[in-house]
Amino acid sequence: MLKRKVYKAFVFAIEYLNAVLHPKVVSYFDSLSEGSKASYSVLLLSLSPKLSSMQAVILAAGAGTRLEPVTMTMSKGMVPLANKPMLEWIIETARVASDKVYAVVRRDQTDILSYFKGRQDVEFIYQDKPLGTAHALLQAKGRVKGDFILMNGDILTTPENVAKLAELPAPAIAGFPMPNPQDFGVLSIDGNKAVEINEKPAKPKSDIINAGIYKLNDSIFELIERLGKTARGEYELTDALNDIMPLNCHILSGWAHLTYPWDILEANRFVLDNWGQQIGSADIRPGAYIEQPVAIGDGAIIGPNCHIRAYSSIGQGCKIGNAVEIKNSIIMPNTFVSHLSYVGDSIIGRNCNIAAGTIFANLRLDDKTVKMQIKGKVVDSGRRKLGALVGDGVRFGVNCTVMPGRRIWPSLKIPPCTIIKNDVTKQPSLKSWKRILT
Repeated sequence: MLKRKVYKAFVFAIEYLNAVLHPKVVSYFDSLSEGSKASYSVLLLSLSPKLSSMQAVILAAGAGTRLEPVTMTMSKGMVPLANKPMLEWIIETARVASDKVYAVVRRDQTDILSYFKGRQDVEFIYQDKPLGTAHALLQAKGRVKGDFILMNGDILTTPENVAKLAELPAPAIAGFPMPNPQDFGVLSIDGNKAVEINEKPAKPKSDIINAGIYKLNDSIFELIERLGKTARGEYELTDALNDIMPLNCHILSGWAHLTYPWDILEANRFVLDNWGQQIGSADIRPGAYIEQPVAIGDGAIIGPNCHIRAYSSIGQGCKIGNAVEIKNSIIMPNTFVSHLSYVGDSIIGRNCNIAAGTIFANLRLDDKTVKMQIKGKVVDSGRRKLGALVGDGVRFGVNCTVMPGRRIWPSLKIPPCTIIKNDVTKQPSLKSWKRILT
């Protein structure tokens, strides 16, 4: 499936270059790894003369509070997917249709500014007040000229989808079919046009949602300046778009988004499916069984005798010990998962220490879907299997068990033999643990 997807992207890229599939080119392409094929296809698409004159704007200033505790110590755009920040994947995708990318961020997002420092293909624009998506885009006025691509900073699609959207006359919008359209902005479709956007309607008129990717013209800024604030005190882009309906519409073949913590796992899967596995110069020791696709960062030590299951991402400098199983999880850089541990459907932050015998449970005994506390409300993930969300710098004692859907705040110490049944947002008492040691 992955080979077919990447080959399709390659053929699409060649078509954009107005080239002919020479047998030697196809032979060379088939000899590449899946990750190299994907990268090569993106490169070919980015060289297309038909699309390279446009600019792109990415709205990346969102706080991402629903993703806490992960976003308590990093920007939403820096959440790693297959060991690269989400914003990096978005920029790479946007460059298919543009030769200049502007990212709208906050000045306090120092991790983003530091990571992309010195990059010639990205320029930052600052949104000093969080006044909505239209206000964020308005900050690009004077920089962006003519037609441009606009992407939300918390969504993913493939380069070929962006290229197809870029072919349409502006204004244009991307849509995607979802089983729960009532949780999104829903597009009313007439032929190949979007004629209305309804935000989270109780009775959606279609299953096509607003995917947060657009081709617009700089005339949009004049419309935004005339907008009034919503009830939330913000200026919303959808209000401006409804004023210029109908919009040309491209239905995406693939899409992922980051709204809730479990979406991180789905986005990680999306990247690995579409860009291929990403394995750096890691130390893979005897007996380590690795299912594809996965991402393993430089300097990671894997094994001996461990099991890394498909769609897991293990960051730079991580250590996965003897008899450890990692299943569909993200282990961020410099985290150690010690021997005899199980991490299932979980997201573990940077610089954590998971002591021996720690179990991250991912399945309820009653087999119901896992729920998680999000901003003071219990939200049903809709997932039968979901583990924990662990912030940066957490240290576990031996033989701990974390129940499904629990969150642990950054820099906490979890005493040995703890069973975590609820979110841990404050430091647990260490008195009994210290008495044992003394």
